[in-house]
Amino acid sequence: MVRLDRPALTNAAVRLLARHTPYMEAEMLGLSEVVGPGAVCIDIGAAAGLYTLALSELVGPTGVVHSVEPLPFAHQVWKRLLRSESAGNVRPHTGALGLEPGKGVISVPIGPYGLVTGRSFLTGRSKGLGSNAEFAGHVDIVVDVETLDGMCDRLGLTRLDFLKIDVEGAELHVLESGQRAIETYRPAMLVEIEDRHISRYAHSAADIVDWLVKRDYTMHVWRDGWRPAEIVTAETRNYLFRPTL
Repeated sequence: MVRLDRPALTNAAVRLLARHTPYMEAEMLGLSEVVGPGAVCIDIGAAAGLYTLALSELVGPTGVVHSVEPLPFAHQVWKRLLRSESAGNVRPHTGALGLEPGKGVISVPIGPYGLVTGRSFLTGRSKGLGSNAEFAGHVDIVVDVETLDGMCDRLGLTRLDFLKIDVEGAELHVLESGQRAIETYRPAMLVEIEDRHISRYAHSAADIVDWLVKRDYTMHVWRDGWRPAEIVTAETRNYLFRPTL
């Protein structure tokens, strides 16, 4: 009889939900095509740790997943259920990644049932609330900020195989903050791109795509397999970028 440990069982359940329901992102099904044993990954905007959990299983005992989340109090119930930070190959980091290191402010909207942490954003260089104007209230929380390059230096990384970036519109700032690491290590990247969130930073989805294409990346979307894509559409929010060189 084959026995599965709890993380493996949880991961299997997550994949099942991703395949057959709208409650998990379908792109999780394609991670195994770009991440393998021994890989070094950074999950930026880890939230409850669904991607961290999936990546942890894929990289195995010889790999490592750095899980970055600025609001450690968020998603506590899910974190306890998933135990996404308990694997031996996961390194949790509390803080945000942005253009300038130091202190920053995370704006957290307030919904009918409390804080909506999944819509939080780093206010540096933003031009107002943008898409979060739909919420009546907001709370500002001071967090530590570092650049992606600075984090890679601090951790002493000598390779970087995969990045997941979900930071509610500030994706270009994260990319720019890690330009040296990205150009050196050429990681594959799964990036959330939604104009409704990006607009508060006075740039567009096309700016993100152009930044990556200029560095010889190709864009793909998940359609029961990774398919080449030319433009960002409102129907899809997660895009895989693969290095061509």
